[in-house]
Amino acid sequence: MKSIIIKKASAAALSLAIAASMLAGCADNSGNDGNTQSSGNQPTAPVETQADPFGKQPELTVLTRGTWANPDAKYPDGQSLEDNAYTRKIKEDYNIEIKNAFVASDYPKQVDLAIASGTIPDYLTNLTYSQYRAIVKAGLAMDISEVWEKYASPNVKKVYDSNKELFDSMVKQDGKMYGIPGSKPLVDFLPVMWVRQDWLDKVGLKPPTNLDELATVAKAFVEQDPDGNGKADTAGLVGPKNDGKLYQDMDDQNFSLHFDPIFSAFNAFPGFWVKDSNGQAVYGSIQSETKTALQKLADMYKQGLISEGMLTSNTEELTSNNKAGLFFGTWWNPFTEIGNSWKNDKNANWQAYILPSGSDGIQLAKGGNAASQFAVISKDAKNPEAIIKLLNIKTESLDKFVSKDERSILSDYPYPFYLTYSLADGPALILQGAIDYLNGKGTLDEHHANFDSYDPGANPIFDKLIAFKTKPYDNTNISGWDFNGDKANDFGLVYSFGEGLRPYVSGKFKWVNTLTYVKTETMDKRWANLKKLEYETFSKIIVGVQPIDTFDSFVEQWKKEGGDKVTQEIQSTLVK
Repeated sequence: MKSIIIKKASAAALSLAIAASMLAGCADNSGNDGNTQSSGNQPTAPVETQADPFGKQPELTVLTRGTWANPDAKYPDGQSLEDNAYTRKIKEDYNIEIKNAFVASDYPKQVDLAIASGTIPDYLTNLTYSQYRAIVKAGLAMDISEVWEKYASPNVKKVYDSNKELFDSMVKQDGKMYGIPGSKPLVDFLPVMWVRQDWLDKVGLKPPTNLDELATVAKAFVEQDPDGNGKADTAGLVGPKNDGKLYQDMDDQNFSLHFDPIFSAFNAFPGFWVKDSNGQAVYGSIQSETKTALQKLADMYKQGLISEGMLTSNTEELTSNNKAGLFFGTWWNPFTEIGNSWKNDKNANWQAYILPSGSDGIQLAKGGNAASQFAVISKDAKNPEAIIKLLNIKTESLDKFVSKDERSILSDYPYPFYLTYSLADGPALILQGAIDYLNGKGTLDEHHANFDSYDPGANPIFDKLIAFKTKPYDNTNISGWDFNGDKANDFGLVYSFGEGLRPYVSGKFKWVNTLTYVKTETMDKRWANLKKLEYETFSKIIVGVQPIDTFDSFVEQWKKEGGDKVTQEIQSTLVK
């Protein structure tokens, strides 16, 4: 399996297009298997002689697109999805006019219909990987290799290059580029171990660095009355909530209350397709390491170290109501459970760590699908360079493009090239910049100029980190931040960036990537049932309804009901 050691975030380019979507904490569930197919000879995009990524078109250029319609969207007076501050500025400053070929609340369905008809607009954004592959296979996508090289701005190329290997595997075939990947920051996928440091202090323990210490901390949180109310009403490790998931898999990533770090400690990666010692594709959920991890979780649950009612109750309320002090989540949890916890108890000192998978201090972290959506340019588009310019403008920051007041109402959605496009290090660069500044590296003006060069939207967050941090600057505890008065309104933002991102910036971890994010032919037919079988079996083993030996019969059943066939199909995609 392939792993990447993530180093400390450096001051490189950043896009904050994810600032709104991170609140929901949801990752889009589309992906790739690195095996796009095409039919026939694909046309190559025509290009202008003078290549200027931000040059005004020499004459009015009309572009057609398909787009999603938000029936609840609000616009300033006199503006709409078709006619707004963005479309007006694009026409005025760049001589580009946008025409909507179709506008639909059921956008995915309309895209599928367009593909079936054999005709698509000049460009489409926010496509699933399956839709993107279908467009390429149907011969409807343009080879944009040359126009991309000539017209993509330096910052656009930086974003692509920040995760180039993955993106190349998804949008390139035979060296030709047929699409543009939407890019989500890798920081979204790193499991964060959130621990109540004030509870640790009370029970006389340190943050856990291995499974034995994790069990010790959980036991103390259950038995030693860390909230000081004289009642045995606190939980140890918070388990998945009602309808929650036990671990991230090839379909679902970027959520809280899971057990991935515990599985990783046994070198187990359920839900992922990885390579065995012989280089063959295997499914992590049926490996012996997963069985061992399930036994550990079952033992912990039996001992009361994992919260009761997992998978059947709103376990996140344990954190919000300050009845638990340990869970595995995401960097943005201060927007949700941790924020609620702090509102209820201003002394709630949540600290963010990673749980190492071994004695080397490195966590084996499941890598999520950083390219969850795609854009394509039609083979019939007459001015593909104008479409690339739309992405250039968005990446340089829409804050430079329309007034702050208008953008506060419009947000990013009406911009006619709506696609998440963020650097791999994403939000972590803001924290790194704040750390550097507070350590005397660079002046305020220099840091502002750096963010201004690619995304002024980073500056307000950077400024708040500086303004809210109190001396000594190396104090990461809740006492090291000023959330008094109106500053309390920014707790979620400041604590997510200032504390939740710390494991990514300073921690040690390696990514473990699944071999595919796309379902094979057999998976399309049988995967839902196989996943249900897996989920129910593993859940019952953990809570003690079924013995650990049930795992063996599960593996046998999984193979017979299509698992072996799926494995063969995935292995065939790896053969070059």
